Amino acid sequence: MAEDKFRESAASYECAYPAPYPEVRVAAPNPHYARLLLEDYAGPISELTAISQYVHHHVVLEPEFKEVSDLLECVSLVEMHHLEILAEIILLLGVDPRYRTIGQNNTEQYWNASLVYYGTSLCDRLTADIAGEWAAIANYRRHQQLINDPYIQNMLERIIMDELHHIRLFNQMVDKYCRPQL
Repeated sequence: MAEDKFRESAASYECAYPAPYPEVRVAAPNPHYARLLLEDYAGPISELTAISQYVHHHVVLEPEFKEVSDLLECVSLVEMHHLEILAEIILLLGVDPRYRTIGQNNTEQYWNASLVYYGTSLCDRLTADIAGEWAAIANYRRHQQLINDPYIQNMLERIIMDELHHIRLFNQMVDKYCRPQL
């Protein structure tokens, strides 16, 4: 049901890559894999950070740049879907998906809003959003290499497809609003 609701919202703006998501499952519980995924879930470069950043950018840009604002809102919905998927996987791996990372000696670092890049202008924000997507892809690729579970690897690959799609969409807005017209 949540998947259907997500598809309706995201499809209206075509901000999710048009391919199905694999089933959320894991080969076996594995707290080490869960700790890695907590970085993607609620670390400095994470779905939670992206959602918070895109919602902020959506709100502050809406009065002057409605098209960009609507896109950011839509992309944030896709990122929310990623957050939910990661939470379900982390839980299946045997760890409570609280908004934190777990470092050396089991030290917990909880997510906070200082991780959001608030920005100062449309082009500044879009540039940061694109950089954040590239950084997220790099983290997902690294975790694909470290996690020996084909179900998780396939899901991360599907999420990467969305992130690459977001970069294309954000670059279209950069081309339209941030490049000098000749």
